[in-house]
Amino acid sequence: MRPTLVKSLLIGLIVLPLIGVIPTTWTWNPRLLDTVTTTVLMIAAVTLLNHLVGYAAGKAIAFRTGRLIRLMELLISLPLFLPVLLLSFGLYLTWIRLGLADQFLGVLLVLLLPTLPYTIRIYTNGFQALGEQMMEQMILIQPNRFKRFFFLTGPMMRSSLQSVTLLVTVIALSQYALVALIGGGVVRMIALEAFPLYTGNSLVAAKEATIWLIALPFLIYFVQLMVFSSWVRLVRRLLDGRNDPARNEDIWKEKGVTRD
Repeated sequence: MRPTLVKSLLIGLIVLPLIGVIPTTWTWNPRLLDTVTTTVLMIAAVTLLNHLVGYAAGKAIAFRTGRLIRLMELLISLPLFLPVLLLSFGLYLTWIRLGLADQFLGVLLVLLLPTLPYTIRIYTNGFQALGEQMMEQMILIQPNRFKRFFFLTGPMMRSSLQSVTLLVTVIALSQYALVALIGGGVVRMIALEAFPLYTGNSLVAAKEATIWLIALPFLIYFVQLMVFSSWVRLVRRLLDGRNDPARNEDIWKEKGVTRD
């Protein structure tokens, strides 16, 4: 099959289903805007927790072997083998006792179930791709873990960081049952808003909610693309040494110029 034909088929499969959701008219629904704000805050919080937990867990698992590590991998991957909704039923009863049901924090924690296993796997593969020797050399170069992450580990694992952010965003946006069960309709996200609109008579509002579902991953992708690009440029500028006063002083001395 020719590459042009394959590309045309892929574009058709992606674009054609989206044509039907383009609204003929656009109205700024205040309720929908509030839902978008809650959704963005939820995605930001879930993504941050995934990065913090997934980075530490992936680093701990990547270069170790043994029964305990295999058991940890099995427990972490358990939500991938069992229906997440089945696990959420048990969590729902626990969340009621803890007072987390119908709360932002409760929905935030339950969204870790379908996202954290993928995050840990991505970070594990990222650290294994770097290699244990590379990690040891980075520790020798920069003992401070925060500076080491800013100057070395972070830029070198840029693809893993971006993949985690995008994957968590898409999964969190697509969760309807978990948000409806744990949030109880109080914590509203875009998916929870769109489904009743499609089943009702508000087709225009439903299409607007769908546009937000499509637009948010793209917006987050381009924002993180700019952030990571700026980060890499800043690191390169700092490591270049042009702003180092000691280096500049040596250059002036080599030129035979004395600065007062």
